[in-house]
Amino acid sequence: MQKNKNLFAATSNAINGIKELIKENSAKRELFLVFIAIGFFCYKPNVYTVLIAVLSLVLLAVEALNTSIEKTCDLITLDEHPEIKKIKDLGAAAVMIIVLAIVLIFIRYLSPFF
Repeated sequence: MQKNKNLFAATSNAINGIKELIKENSAKRELFLVFIAIGFFCYKPNVYTVLIAVLSLVLLAVEALNTSIEKTCDLITLDEHPEIKKIKDLGAAAVMIIVLAIVLIFIRYLSPFF
């Protein structure tokens, strides 16, 4: 496979990756979260809404990496393998860590209302 030698080809590959990503149900949920986070930011911009919006985008990026790890593992074998399960679980853990960060910031954002 030849490396991309220009910006247009690299951008085209990234767009193809995004198209592939939004086929995943988990990515659809996270994309919904991105839109909500950006809505909060547009409604009341402050440090918390910026953090929530940025972390939502980071969550989507981590989900893309997790999906690519899972697809790579599935190319290796579709059989259950304990090491591949650990690899997939680590990818899921990365997604969960970002979700927890978003939840903590969202709780802090809502704390003045309680």
